[in-house]
Amino acid sequence: MARALIFDRRRCLACRSCELACAVIHSRSRRLDEAIGEEPRPRRRVSIVRSGAGLEALRCEQCDEPLCVFACKSGALHRMPDEGRVVLDEERCLGCLMCLMVCPYGIRPDPVRDQVTRCDVCQGLETPACVTACPTHALQAQEEPSHRVHTDFDGHVVVVGSSAAGIAACEAAREHAPRCAITVVTADEGPEYSRPLLAYALAGRLDTALLRWRPERYLEDEIGATVVRGVRAVGLDGTRRALILSNGQEVAFDRLVIAAGARSARVSIPGATLSGVFGLRDLDDLEGLNRLTEPGRRAVVLGGGNVGLQVCEALVHRESHVTLVVRSPYLLSQMVDEAVGRRVGDLFERHGVAVRTERDVVEMVGTQQVEAVRLDNGEVLPADLVVVGKGIEPDIAWLKGSGVGLRRGVVVDSCSRTDIPGVFAAGDCAEAVDPVSGRSQVSGIWPVAYEMGRAAGSTAVGVERSTQGALRMNASRFFGESIISIGEVVPERLAGASGHVLVDRDGSYRKLVYRDRRLVGALLCGDVSGAGVYYRLYRESVDLGAVPPEELERVQLELALGVVRAGVRAG
Repeated sequence: MARALIFDRRRCLACRSCELACAVIHSRSRRLDEAIGEEPRPRRRVSIVRSGAGLEALRCEQCDEPLCVFACKSGALHRMPDEGRVVLDEERCLGCLMCLMVCPYGIRPDPVRDQVTRCDVCQGLETPACVTACPTHALQAQEEPSHRVHTDFDGHVVVVGSSAAGIAACEAAREHAPRCAITVVTADEGPEYSRPLLAYALAGRLDTALLRWRPERYLEDEIGATVVRGVRAVGLDGTRRALILSNGQEVAFDRLVIAAGARSARVSIPGATLSGVFGLRDLDDLEGLNRLTEPGRRAVVLGGGNVGLQVCEALVHRESHVTLVVRSPYLLSQMVDEAVGRRVGDLFERHGVAVRTERDVVEMVGTQQVEAVRLDNGEVLPADLVVVGKGIEPDIAWLKGSGVGLRRGVVVDSCSRTDIPGVFAAGDCAEAVDPVSGRSQVSGIWPVAYEMGRAAGSTAVGVERSTQGALRMNASRFFGESIISIGEVVPERLAGASGHVLVDRDGSYRKLVYRDRRLVGALLCGDVSGAGVYYRLYRESVDLGAVPPEELERVQLELALGVVRAGVRAG
């Protein structure tokens, strides 16, 4: 059972005794007289705020389906399998703000520590400090039972892939079907690791040992799975219900979850296979880049998306001379609008990156090792290494002829089913429907991959679970500047949408996109407060009625919490 905080606004005096007690109990000394002088200052986890409906206490809800855990790419946030409670390992937190983006309740930014803080319901104390301090008993602690559903499914679930979608599928299958057998087939020979953290390791922000986002032997010891490592799936016989492996073996299955992921997109130009040309998708790429990246080296990065910019920042930290080549007119063109894209370009140029927009590489020059790149305008840029960050290619070639429906990725429904009964697909190898545009697309976003994997694993063992589709979201931090993008932030790309810039000044940009009385996009730069509430309004497609954009920041909390809190325990 997980302990949760219950709030009765009718009893609350807004005296903020709970906030003070929370800050003190999370100080180093746990004494008020000493905590006052501590640096960095202790931060409260519980906050009393005023919404349109009155006072509200923001605290951890201990959700049965915790989106913060699903969004966490470092493993800092996880749910204890035996108790169901959510905990935060602050040593693993990288301050990526993905959890802040999806949670309107109990997560706050902590810029001093370059992390987040989160209500932990005072685990380890018999009674939470805020509850003890509340003079009117407006806050109470309550043990919440888990609402997990168990099935009698005892067949064999085979999962291809061991990243976000694959592990989520294993967790969900084991949670709902304790007696089922699980086999994981993974091309990785070592422990499971988080690919989004590779750029952090390249920058030297974390040791490669911390790339692992689940404990060592997690699949074997906690999930009870058989893991076949260093082997790829190369074929599928749906009639015989057999998975064909690269070592010549076959694995029979009752249910199959394809979570094979994707590879870095390749460039088809002369010289693209020269030594010194990398993606950043696996440990081999990281090892090769670490070997070549030294102070003074000349690096060219292709692609102005999130990965390309993370690589640029990492190489700047490694004291390389970096040139960024981007085909679009501004950076992060799929994530931000032109105003923020140009701000980001200026930010990178201030940190020494030479930015070439509206340009593309047509040739990589060298004999065996790359020595330069040639742009489409004839300019030649010297290069000791090149990093290609131009998107992903789903790993689906091995499925051709299997009967599984394929477009850019595997075609699935909202529960991650393919058109072969008992076969599911999830993550970067699968397509899901964007709920705003209605188009089926490969998302390539960690939280979407995790939720798709969870839907696949649950549905496979008899607990039908659907996802919200290819929701668009991303949280980034470049050179200390935070950006959160939710949904469609360029209204011109969406018929009937209108954009509304609420704040546009140095250090802060806030923009909302409306369509049909619903929030379909939010772009926050610098000041990212309220991101979790905006995400829930977008995710749940809340009808905002007559609330104009300029008023939404005042009433957003009431709208979002009123809609999603009703289903917070059941997910």
